[in-house]
Amino acid sequence: MASTELVRLGHSPAPPWVTQDAVQSLSLREGLPFERHEYELRKRRVFEGLERLGADAIVVFRPSSAEYLCGYHTIETVPQPLIVAPSLLQLLVPDPEVGRALVSSNAEEILFCSQFDDALSLLAEHLERELGAGATVAIEPLDPKMPHAFVTMLLGRGLRVVQGDFLVERIRLVLSEAEVSCMERAGRITGSGIAAAVEALASPGVTDSAVAAAARAALAREANSGAPLGVIVATGRRAGVVHSNWNGSTLAGGTTTFLEMSGAHHRYCAPLMRTVAQGPLNKRNRRLAELSHLMLEVVLEEARAGATCSDVATKALDHLGPLEDWIAFHFTFGYPVGLAHSPTWMDGAPFFITQDNPRPLESGMAFHVPASFRAFGESGVGLSHTILVTEQGGRVLTPGPAEVIEL
Repeated sequence: MASTELVRLGHSPAPPWVTQDAVQSLSLREGLPFERHEYELRKRRVFEGLERLGADAIVVFRPSSAEYLCGYHTIETVPQPLIVAPSLLQLLVPDPEVGRALVSSNAEEILFCSQFDDALSLLAEHLERELGAGATVAIEPLDPKMPHAFVTMLLGRGLRVVQGDFLVERIRLVLSEAEVSCMERAGRITGSGIAAAVEALASPGVTDSAVAAAARAALAREANSGAPLGVIVATGRRAGVVHSNWNGSTLAGGTTTFLEMSGAHHRYCAPLMRTVAQGPLNKRNRRLAELSHLMLEVVLEEARAGATCSDVATKALDHLGPLEDWIAFHFTFGYPVGLAHSPTWMDGAPFFITQDNPRPLESGMAFHVPASFRAFGESGVGLSHTILVTEQGGRVLTPGPAEVIEL
C-alpha cells in the first residue's frame, strides 16, 4: 500500500513535527482490526449506495461509521469527518489528531488544519475543489454529530445536498464473521464484569460505587478498548427509574440491584443486564422477573432472518399480555449493537425491534434485547442478552443464564 498523503487545509503553518519521516514511521503503526479486503468490501457497498442516491460522495460525521470504513479512532470528540467517494477516502482532522489518524487509519489522504481554523468552511471549499461545482454530496442530517451549518456551507459553494438515509449505518447492521468474533469476545468480557459486580455485592457493607468499580476493573482488564457507556448499578428504588446509576450509597440487606454493562473488543460492544437479589424477591419483583424471562424467551425464538421487526414485537406483546398499571415498560424489544463510540452503544441506524418497524431482520444482525421492567419508582428487574439473528432464531452472544442472581 502506498504511504498516506497528508494535505494541509487553510493558511496556518503546519506543525514542525509533521514531517514525511514521521508519516512513514507512524502509518498504521497500530494496525487494523480487520483484513484489508473487509474494508474494501465495506467501501464498495457505500459506492453502490451512493449510486442509488445519485450522489458523488458522502461526508461521514459519525465517528463509529468513520472507523468502520477506515479504522480511525480517537478519544477526541470534535467533528472529524470522512469523505467517501469512488476516487476518494479522505479524513479531516485538527492538527493535534494527525498522529491518531496516522497510526489507526487507512485513509488514502489525511486532511488536517489548525484546531483554531474554521474546519467546516475549509471542508466545504475542499469538496467544491475535489468534486466540482454542481456535484451532489450526501449527508446525514439526523446524525447528532452532523453540524447543520455545514449544509448551508455546501449549498453556498454550489454543491447539491441529499440525505444519506443512514447509508453507512444501514450497511453496518449486518455483521461479517470477523465482526461477530469481536462481539463474542466482547460478550465474554461483559460476563467477567457481571461476575465481578456480583462478587462485590456479596461483601457486607459494600457501596454501589465499589460494585461499579469492581465491574469496571474487570471489563478493562480483559479488553483492548473501552465501551462507550459506563457501568450501571442501580439499587432499590433507584432501579425503578430508568437510567439511574450508582451514587455512593451503602447497600442494605434485602435490596435488589440492577446491573447493566458491556465489554468491548475493538470497540464492538455486547451489553448485558442482570439483576441481583440480596434476599427473596417480593411479589412485584417476581412479576417483573417473570415478564423479563418471557420477553427474552419470545424474542430469542422469533428473531430469525426474514421475520419483520413488527411481527417479532407483536408476538412478544401477545405473550406478555396486558401489563399492570404500576409496571413501567418501554416497548423496545431490541436495538442494534456492534461497533460503538461515545456516548452510547446505541450508535447506529434507527432500526429497532418495535411494532412500528415493518422491515425484515437479516442474518448477521445483532441486537441487545433489553428485557427490563420496573415498578415505577420502586424497583426494577432487567435480564437481557445480546443476540445474533440467524435463520433459526436468535443466537446468544453474552454468557450466563438470564436469571435473577440470588445471594
